[in-house]
This record gives sequence, C-alpha cells and structure tokens, in this order.
Amino acid sequence: MPGAGWILVIINFLDTGLGYILNVFILVAGVKSLKTGQKLNPPDLMNLVIGIANIALQCFLILQGLLSTSFISSLSMREVYVPITVGTLTLTYFTYWLTAWLCVYYCVSISNFNHPFFLWSKRNISMYLPHLLLLSAAGCFFISLPAIWTASMQITLQSPVNSTNDPIFITGYLNLHPLYIQASSSIGCYAPFLLILLSIIITNSSLIRHLQKIKQKDSGLSQTNYQAHINAIRTMWCFLTISIIFCISEILLFSRSLSPEDPYIIFSGLIFMSFPTSESLIIIFANPKLRKQMMAKVLWFNRKILT
Repeated sequence: MPGAGWILVIINFLDTGLGYILNVFILVAGVKSLKTGQKLNPPDLMNLVIGIANIALQCFLILQGLLSTSFISSLSMREVYVPITVGTLTLTYFTYWLTAWLCVYYCVSISNFNHPFFLWSKRNISMYLPHLLLLSAAGCFFISLPAIWTASMQITLQSPVNSTNDPIFITGYLNLHPLYIQASSSIGCYAPFLLILLSIIITNSSLIRHLQKIKQKDSGLSQTNYQAHINAIRTMWCFLTISIIFCISEILLFSRSLSPEDPYIIFSGLIFMSFPTSESLIIIFANPKLRKQMMAKVLWFNRKILT
C-alpha cells in the first residue's frame, strides 16, 4: 500500500475521532433540549443539522480514504467509489449552505435596518428556515448527482515482482470533469460564500451605524446588542475563512488529474478532511450555551482522570 495512502488514512482516523466527539456533542446537546420539551431556536436547529451532516460527511470521508487504496477488484472500483463521491459532494455542499444560512440568520436577527425586505426577512426567517434547509439539501443532492456521468476512474494495479497472479493492491483515484466541477462549485461553494460575505458586509454596516449613534448619544441598541454584533461578525469571519480554504482544497482535490501520491492531492485531502472538525469548533465556541456545556464536560473529565 502506498505511503501516501497510509498517511491519509491515519490522519483521517485521528481527525475523524476529534470531529466525531465535537459533532456528537453538538448533536446530543440539541437532542437533550428536544427531550426536555424545549423548542429549538433557529441557530440551535441549524447547529443540530450541521452536527448530523458533519457526522455523515466524516463517514463518507473515511470510506474514501480507505477505498483509495483497496483490495476491491478494478471492475467494481468505480461502482463503489462514485456513489461515495456523490454522497461526499452532497454533504460538503450542504454544510456550506447550512453555514451560509446560519450567517444570514445572524445578520437578519442582529442588524437593524428599515428596508421593507429586511424587515420582512426579520419577521419570517424563523418560519421559512426549515423549508430553506430542506430545499438546500435537495439542491445539493441534485447538483452532485451528475458526478455519476462526469467521473472517470484512474486505477493503478500493483503486482508482486515476477508474478503472474492477479494484482495484490489496487489504488484508485477519481477525476471529475472540469466543467462539472466549475458548475457544481458555483452553486455549492461560491453561492453560499457570497451569502456569507454579504451577511458580513450588512452586519458590519449595522455595527458602524450603531457606533455612530453612540457618538451622537442617540443609540437605540444596548451593550448586549453591541456585543452580539461583535460575536456575530467574529463568527461569520471564521466561517468565511474556512469556506475559502476548504472550497479551494475541494477544487484541487477533485479537479487535478494527478496521482494520489502527488503533494497537491495529499495536502488538499488533509485540509478537506478536517472541515467537519473546524466547523464544529467554530460552532461550539460561538454558542455560549454549547461553550459552557463543553467546558463543564472537560472539567468533569479532568476530575475523573485525577481521581
């Protein structure tokens, strides 16, 4: 088995372990709230869905890592690899859109503008949010489905020296058509990226207006609202940063016609596999309730170890 394949598999397992812990924590926190009869507010609902999507995405990523160096016959390699790739793309694009809708909610609920569309959005976003999430999930699946017809499989057979038997190792790498990558990325990556960026611009503008009112001693917003602005902007900038990084790594990972041993593929794969972990860290530290619960769990775990 090639060394690069082993590196990806080992790091994938380590990163997946941490990612599972964080995303399961988000999932359990949401389920506990539902069991107590509490109605999840929109951010908690989106955090719960993001946790579920990230857990599923990590399952697909680890399958891809294991499948890239495998004992599967070359005839069945494509039939197994392509559906997993479709699932990976669907969940990746879906998490991008979930992040975008979370940023839009922060923007709409915190910013204070009097434009009719903005006021309508503030009143109705909680009502239409579940529909937006379902529509996003369906849309991400349909834009990932054409990968079945645009994918080509690059397979390398490795046989023992001076052996006439069937190959021992079969390594596979999937290439997607560049036009498909651009089209699907435009909808699955670039569009939510623009939504996040637009949310940041609007929220920053609202904060500037608030600061101007403070100077004029005519502020209608409390210190709590001001801190909410700062926290929301900080969180959105974090989401924007990881969206840029992982979008670039995804494009490199699926569009370059290189072997799995190529440094670009290895580096892009390592970054891409850490996306669920990075997103869950941002969610936990941006949510005061989740942050307090996580700190309580860490302190409880430390006491158990010490005793």
